[in-house]
Amino acid sequence: MRTAHKAGATGAGVIAIALAFTPGWEGLWTTAQVDTIGTGRPVTYCYGQTDEFGKVKVGQKFTKEECSVILKKSLEKYAGEITPCIKVNLPDKTAASLVDAALNTGSAAVCKSPMLAKMNAGDIAGGCKAFDGWYITTKNNGKRRVVQGLINRRSGDTRKGEKELCLEGLETPSPSRWAQLLSHFKRN
Repeated sequence: MRTAHKAGATGAGVIAIALAFTPGWEGLWTTAQVDTIGTGRPVTYCYGQTDEFGKVKVGQKFTKEECSVILKKSLEKYAGEITPCIKVNLPDKTAASLVDAALNTGSAAVCKSPMLAKMNAGDIAGGCKAFDGWYITTKNNGKRRVVQGLINRRSGDTRKGEKELCLEGLETPSPSRWAQLLSHFKRN
């Protein structure tokens, strides 16, 4: 049996998992610069943040510690935005994969995603597998294209991707469940 939280994604465990997972995909930009990969060419800084907490100027500097605080705030913001869309109980790692996807693509995209549709219909494993092939296309010079980084992030490359993190939630008890198991064995 695994611990899942009541429909939603705002638990501290979810944020902690996403905090450990997201930097491996976003990378750290301590100097704000124009994002030439995504859409709209926003000014990007820290772990993929744009203007969610106010405008940032190209060249503005951040410390790693400041970026960690900003990332946590971002993840909490996105978790809060997707929570109303989640209608079933999800394990922490599964919810964290959705929070990471929301940070990367936006909350509305995750709320409308095939992953969440399947999860809300009761097929959580199918929802995790739906990360494969779920790519938000970018539009450059009027042409739509899928960014290779999204293919890697959704399907996994040499790093664990969102699908793998999502599926781990179905396999691995959360820390609170481990504590329950240890407590049970200590009594016996």
